[in-house]
Amino acid sequence: MPAPTPEPDSTEPGRIGPDSIVRLVMDAHPETVAVFLRHRMHCPGCVMSPFMTLAEAAANYDMDAAELVAELRAVIPFADSRERR
Repeated sequence: MPAPTPEPDSTEPGRIGPDSIVRLVMDAHPETVAVFLRHRMHCPGCVMSPFMTLAEAAANYDMDAAELVAELRAVIPFADSRERR
């Protein structure tokens, strides 16, 4: 019996969503740090970033989570343009 295929994690560009953990996103995609800084969010240096979701971070800064996710996805280079669908 073949080994099961692991589920893609929430740091893959097309999988980043409101439930993704802030620190995991920044670690997997350092280019996203600029988005947090542009919004004057303290996420890059925050001790809560390993535990906080993007939705929670957005709420703490009175931002729309969907807009934050869209901005983060926009700065991540895609190895394959088919992932953008």
